[in-house]
Amino acid sequence: MKALFVGINAKFIHSNLAIRSIQKFAEHQGVTIDTSEYTINQSIDFIFDSIVNQSPDLIGFSCYLWNIELIMKLVVMVKQVRPNCVLVLGGPEVSYDTKALLESLDEVDYIISGEGEVSGTNLVRHIRDRLPLDSLTGLTYRSQGLVKVTPPTPPLDLSLVPFVYEEGLRGLEHRILYYETSRGCPYTCQYCLSSIEKGVRFRPLDMVKKELQFFLDQQVTQIKFVDRTFNAKLSHTLAIWHYLHEHDNGVTNFHFEITADLMQEETLEFLAGVRPGLFQFEVGVQSTHEPTILTVERKVEFKKLKARVLKAMEGENIHMHLDLIAGLPKEDYPTFAKSFNDVMAIRPEQLQLGFLKVLKGSRIYYLQKEYGIVYRQFAPYEVLSTKEMTYEDLRRLKDIEELLETYYNSNQFTTSIRYLMSCHDSDFHCFEGMSDYWRDNGYYLLPHNKIRLYELLYAYGTTCDKVDQALLGQRLKHDLCTREKPKKWPKFIQEEDTFKEVIRSFYQSETNRDHILKSYKAYTSKQCSRMAHLERYTYNVAATGEEKVTWLFYDYKKKNIMTGHASVTEVDL
Repeated sequence: MKALFVGINAKFIHSNLAIRSIQKFAEHQGVTIDTSEYTINQSIDFIFDSIVNQSPDLIGFSCYLWNIELIMKLVVMVKQVRPNCVLVLGGPEVSYDTKALLESLDEVDYIISGEGEVSGTNLVRHIRDRLPLDSLTGLTYRSQGLVKVTPPTPPLDLSLVPFVYEEGLRGLEHRILYYETSRGCPYTCQYCLSSIEKGVRFRPLDMVKKELQFFLDQQVTQIKFVDRTFNAKLSHTLAIWHYLHEHDNGVTNFHFEITADLMQEETLEFLAGVRPGLFQFEVGVQSTHEPTILTVERKVEFKKLKARVLKAMEGENIHMHLDLIAGLPKEDYPTFAKSFNDVMAIRPEQLQLGFLKVLKGSRIYYLQKEYGIVYRQFAPYEVLSTKEMTYEDLRRLKDIEELLETYYNSNQFTTSIRYLMSCHDSDFHCFEGMSDYWRDNGYYLLPHNKIRLYELLYAYGTTCDKVDQALLGQRLKHDLCTREKPKKWPKFIQEEDTFKEVIRSFYQSETNRDHILKSYKAYTSKQCSRMAHLERYTYNVAATGEEKVTWLFYDYKKKNIMTGHASVTEVDL
């Protein structure tokens, strides 16, 4: 019998840890499972044809918010052309209310609930060997016209889960790799499925260190830990972070989801000494409105969290990504604006503005009527309105989120967007005003290239009373130059021929070639001028912004590992 487990990812760069973990666990149990991965951006016909052409007898689909609708179409198609093929669903999107779900899906034969290593392996073995299913756990299936639900599978000892990459990367060299050292979460947040499982289980540290060394030896670009709260146990956390620091290969970046208020002084002191770019932290703030925090049982003290995050950011070596969720109970538009301002005041590298998703099985799913939450009845089950927020409020926040991603999180407009924010009553007011400007002019309806985005930010700035248009224009020019050597200028920048001779002399100077241009000594002055960039400003755009003639040299061979920006040196001409 051929069993095929299928993962359909949101993007090509992603990889599916779940099906690999089941496959490897099954292999150690003497059960063979093949895997195939696709993306939601591929056509359904391509995915369907690829799956069917492998002639599987059993197909298991890994189900998530982003792929469930596609999978529901695929199971119908598969059953039409391969009526005897056994179809299995598993994953967080189908692990709750499985009896009702299976009763509504004639094409599906089995649903696996919760962790899939044991349940998936046993199901394939029993079908292969035609054994009775009564003794299995974590399974919903049909028997003699009835739908039966077996008891949950006991939590798996993580020391029994094989390392999924033990045979090498096998085509994953250019994808994000996922890794876990724990399962479960100590928090009980009502909007999260991780709060359902009680307790946290940890993978033995000796196994973890050995596996991390594999990633380091392979010089993988990025490893994302899927642990729900990575720093839930201090000794576990520090042992791993110390190991990664001591064995740093200078290349690999490690991404962790943490709760910042748990960081202690010794942790912060240690983090101050790690290589810039070694660690990347995602911190779920979600809201700073206390009634909301208490209602959803987030149990995070923002004042303490803020202090810890600011301390960790002092060394400018940790990439900080902070999250907010719009649409939570007891938070209206003005109080969400305050949450936005509270978090943005930290100036994280990224602020992700997400929207509440009413996930099946979460506590907020069962309390939705009490909270007055209206949400889409299909994936991703995103909030449409609440007692406190109208649809129009949330729609406006959606527009603001788009501009936040474009102008702040992209890291392409660093000095200009921060200058604009400083010219408004609040950071939220800046993005709100920009959103109104875009909506009034129909810019949300049009595609925009990179240069056009610079022009639109400048155009918005000209409508703001406190903005110095000349300074904004030069800050935008500086932001453009830090990203790459400009090939085309926005319309608001007037190119000057006056200083061509000054620039030529700069690249020809032997003194400059021995110092500022040291990394370009193998090239002619003309080649240097094509590879690097020298720009004149009438403001000190890289610092205080005061009116002052300033020459900046942009070295694209030396880029900041945290920002991707070129090294910038002020030169005296």
